[in-house]
Amino acid sequence: MKIDIIDTLEYFEKVREDWDLIYLEDPEAHLFLSWEWLQKYLSHRHRWFILALKQEDDGRYCAFLPLKVSTYQDDTTKLFCDEIRMAGNYGADYTGFLCRPGLEDAAADTFSAHIGKENWTTLTFDYFSTASSRLDRLLGAFPEDQFVQTSNERSNPDNIDNTICPYVNLPESWEDYLATHMSAQTRQKLRRFMRMVEASPDYRITHATKDTIERDLDTLFRLWRIKWAERKGSKVDRLITFTREMLLDAFNQGALDVPVLWYQDQPLGVLANLLDRQKKTVLFYITGRDETWTTPSPGLLLHGFAIRNAIAWGYRVYDFLRGNEAYKYSFGVEERRIRSMRVKTRSGRNLRNCLNPRSIEHVYERAVELHSQGRLDKAEPGYRQVIHTVPTHTRARYGLAQLFDDKGEHDEAEYLYRSLLATMPGAGKIQHRLGDSQMAQGHYAEAAETFEALLARHPLVSLVRYKLGVALCATGRGEEALSIFSSFEDILSDDPDHVRCKLKAQEAVIRLKAALQTPQQDEVPEPEQTPVSIPPPQRVLVSPKRALDASVRLPTAPPLLQPSLPSGISAHLQSRSNRPGETGSRIKH
Repeated sequence: MKIDIIDTLEYFEKVREDWDLIYLEDPEAHLFLSWEWLQKYLSHRHRWFILALKQEDDGRYCAFLPLKVSTYQDDTTKLFCDEIRMAGNYGADYTGFLCRPGLEDAAADTFSAHIGKENWTTLTFDYFSTASSRLDRLLGAFPEDQFVQTSNERSNPDNIDNTICPYVNLPESWEDYLATHMSAQTRQKLRRFMRMVEASPDYRITHATKDTIERDLDTLFRLWRIKWAERKGSKVDRLITFTREMLLDAFNQGALDVPVLWYQDQPLGVLANLLDRQKKTVLFYITGRDETWTTPSPGLLLHGFAIRNAIAWGYRVYDFLRGNEAYKYSFGVEERRIRSMRVKTRSGRNLRNCLNPRSIEHVYERAVELHSQGRLDKAEPGYRQVIHTVPTHTRARYGLAQLFDDKGEHDEAEYLYRSLLATMPGAGKIQHRLGDSQMAQGHYAEAAETFEALLARHPLVSLVRYKLGVALCATGRGEEALSIFSSFEDILSDDPDHVRCKLKAQEAVIRLKAALQTPQQDEVPEPEQTPVSIPPPQRVLVSPKRALDASVRLPTAPPLLQPSLPSGISAHLQSRSNRPGETGSRIKH
């Protein structure tokens, strides 16, 4: 058997025929593993992938395991850790994998062997059926001497057991259902309520159409919010947005029924039921109801009408999904159980101490975000992990160099800038920052060399011209500095940076001329720290001198000799290195 990786919707489209055939054959298949549901769900997600098992004899796929990668930063180590989860998590009440009957063990073994080759800290298998051996087979590949296996069941403040999933096997007729599934008291109450609604002009039940779906979902979530907002807290808006998106996708596929109970123009309750036509199952997903309306009961009525319709439409199962809420047992349910397990590396780090390839850009972007917020202690491990996993990641090396500048570790920043320039000699932005790092260390002769080379290639960058003048002055090369400052008069530009630097240069010329005529030199003004707009080349690979480990500091560049400073300038330039400026208060990528 051979595993292919499906990680694009285009590829997913190509396997639909095999997927649908397996879905019909697999007795453990459910809506949340259907091609249509996953196709819409995954179209809104990132970093998902599907392990597709192919039989080499006929070239057809025989099993599929949908997965995704999420990433968190450990509070203690500050390291980024990858977690592999089931792809449908947070939207699906059940997960698992699809498989042709008879190949379950072989598929589980092959899947778990591949997962073992991925880089991750945590592996979470949520919502697997306890009646199946598939989860145990997957877990068997992660022995306890190397991994920690724990239950991932979540506590519920309302004492609801979400490992219990009530459902009803529907008979051939509505009367059979009432006779065999309901108590006499509940049956009598439901018949009475249903007759009331059908006979009264004040009550009615509508079903969402393309013209009313937005209104009906608004009503559902308004009622749901009233009941759950306090308990769900800050998550409530995110949960509504996420669920609404999923329900609209299902509706547009013809796989959602939304009955609404009305009293005159007042909505009393709304159900959202997912329809699995292939497996002949109705899945009750979410409800919102007016908690102040007690008679007739909106919940009892809506589920009663929904079950009656399901039987009439030829469905065989009405599934209440996760949770053993008491009201569900009024409908004559049976129970199935699910379980969730978590596998974690004993080291608390990713396998092979590397990021998952699907997380590299995510961690880099997160490091940039943390860096821009000034949270350097959390940004640095991100840059280092990216570099350790992909030593040629130029942007992470550049970001780490800037972070060193921000920490005042200019020697390490210089080392990284030099290593970048070794393979990117034309990167003006990096060269500019190298010069700033050299200046911050007091390596003025080297900084002058750097700025001079940069100015030769970019003669119109005024800030570089001015910094060159300052560096030359700091090394005692006053005549050359005077020439650089005076050269601003030969450049005509209305660029704001140029105007500012020119004014500073004019002041410097006056002071330098006076200083050159007296034994005591005057102080040279400092340029405003405005970043130069020279973008570095993109997508260039770097060959590092040393591999970087996330837990080990970068090697420090060899110290350079401090130049002797002319009197009167030393104090000025020393104070510069302690002031925030371009290299210490700004990050650009």
